[in-house]
Amino acid sequence: MFEKSGAGWRVSARTHLSMLIALYLRDLAGVVGTPVPLDDGAGPVLCAVQPAVKPRAATELSHSELAELSQEWHQWWRRMVLRYDVDGSPEAADLPEAALLGQPDFDAFRASPALQKLLRAHYGAAHDWANERRRQYNTVAREHAAAGRRRVVETLVQERSLEGAAGQDLEINLVELPLAERRAWLTGRRTVLLSQDLAADQTLLRSYLEPMIRLIG
Repeated sequence: MFEKSGAGWRVSARTHLSMLIALYLRDLAGVVGTPVPLDDGAGPVLCAVQPAVKPRAATELSHSELAELSQEWHQWWRRMVLRYDVDGSPEAADLPEAALLGQPDFDAFRASPALQKLLRAHYGAAHDWANERRRQYNTVAREHAAAGRRRVVETLVQERSLEGAAGQDLEINLVELPLAERRAWLTGRRTVLLSQDLAADQTLLRSYLEPMIRLIG
């Protein structure tokens, strides 16, 4: 986890436990085509996780069940990502969202029966996988910090803050996830989803973040 602030700006980078759980379940069930949610609709498609999760649960689903699950999963993902953009905090990222605490029945998902069924069958494996990815992320984040790879993010935010409107604070939340493609996706008003390995390529990181930070600020 990384957090830095100055006069008129704040930037943070962390992973997100519930998003990790959701992405594991997505790939496990073979749900495809995950648009990044935006306030005014859907953005570009979010890639698969790395290491890859085999779609073992897809064999448990009929075509109609997969279509229903896909719709329910996308609605859940959209709610989760946009809610974090509005009121995200370190606590919100580090703990499972409230709906995931209702084991073993997951009653909060009664209106999404296909997703509820998937959670009942595979939540334990999803939670274990997410925690392992979070431990991996902590190692990657320490490497980024030790190599000074966060400085480019600070510099971009500081520069944009100085260019921005007077009295308007600039806040950027980076959510780093184990995604197969080294790229970033802008979502909402202050949040960027990105591959946790993207910071290893400073030129590529800057090329993604600079225009996004300008849009945010």
